[in-house]
Amino acid sequence: MSKLQTEAQQRLDLLAYLEELLGCVKSLHAGVGAVVADVAAIRNTVSKDPEDIALFKANLKLATGTARLLVDEAICSYDDLVEELKRSKPYTN
Repeated sequence: MSKLQTEAQQRLDLLAYLEELLGCVKSLHAGVGAVVADVAAIRNTVSKDPEDIALFKANLKLATGTARLLVDEAICSYDDLVEELKRSKPYTN
């Protein structure tokens, strides 16, 4: 295998690793969004009435709804980046 073929294969391997890494980042982003929403709901519940579970659920739904839009937008951006990486042509000299 020539040096150019080896470099091309290494580049494809790196793109595959980058695609996998972006998938992990996407998952982490969604997880962090859920934690942020949960913390916001807990904060609102504790500051008003710590024993009111219904209030917690309402706050959680509100916070999740707000965060969901941001998470969905970020996930779409990650998906677009992954698709762009898949479509990229190997470098030729």
